[in-house]
Amino acid sequence: MRRTWIKNTVLLFGLSLGSIALVAQQNALPAHEATVQSASTAARPQLTADQKKQLGGLRATARDQSAIIRNDQTLTAGQKQAKLKELRASTRQQMKSVLTPEQQTAFANRRAAAKVRFAEKLGLTPDQQSKMKDLFVSTHQQRQAVLKNASLTNDQKASQLSQIRQASKAQLATILSPEQLVKFQQMRKMHRHHKVG
Repeated sequence: MRRTWIKNTVLLFGLSLGSIALVAQQNALPAHEATVQSASTAARPQLTADQKKQLGGLRATARDQSAIIRNDQTLTAGQKQAKLKELRASTRQQMKSVLTPEQQTAFANRRAAAKVRFAEKLGLTPDQQSKMKDLFVSTHQQRQAVLKNASLTNDQKASQLSQIRQASKAQLATILSPEQLVKFQQMRKMHRHHKVG
């Protein structure tokens, strides 16, 4: 479970960095100004009671379906990953249909502002952001290749995924300073604590 969370966090962080770089290039604003601008437009969307009920129901259903997929012994690791990916896409689309276009924009703005704040808190340079994005994209591609390789047994897949994870961690340590690495690990722990609590 912890390994899955770390994998998803690293992947999400990598994708977030790509978005940050793109937003920064498009807006041509310094990171601090982009944060201030995004934070001011990232007001919490007001949901109706009916919307809250619908979104809560969708989340609960997705959690249940996700647990069923993860515990299905008849599926290979690759099949589980594919089914979970389909479930996430389907749930996201259903949730989007509950929101008005204005609410969708507000949620997108909040996510973008959070990504900028995360990179700022970590004190990443543009070069570090670029290297981390490349690392996370490469790691994701390697993982997908292993998961989709039908010639490997589940034990072989697990071993190769572990090697990819260790290599990614080692490479991340060459991109971030020791202080940034410690801060990244602390932020990851805090995120995990908030998800559990």
